[in-house]
Amino acid sequence: GLALGPLAALLGMPGGASWGLVGFVWIYFTQYLLYERVNELFEARGLPPPLHVWWLIFPGFNLLIGLRQVHFLSEFWYKERGEQAPGDPVVKFFPFIGADRYTWREFLRR
Repeated sequence: GLALGPLAALLGMPGGASWGLVGFVWIYFTQYLLYERVNELFEARGLPPPLHVWWLIFPGFNLLIGLRQVHFLSEFWYKERGEQAPGDPVVKFFPFIGADRYTWREFLRR
């Protein structure tokens, strides 16, 4: 998606440089949908939602929220199956990924 803009510009296609935005919008849109779905799953089981939408606002933080989404989705399905989740090596390296509702203040303190 992000390569569309430079490729279209090289080929002289009208509006080519703007085509790279398609990939950017797609990434954020799908991350927002997954964010909503993960929080809905938790709320439907009476659990507090683990993700904040404001993390998507800042470019680059979509990687962090993506890791948090995957972590909490995995935790959710382990709970649903009645199993104990194994240790997450990514969370061991980046503890804020597995932290409950994380705020900016907490992020900057660690």
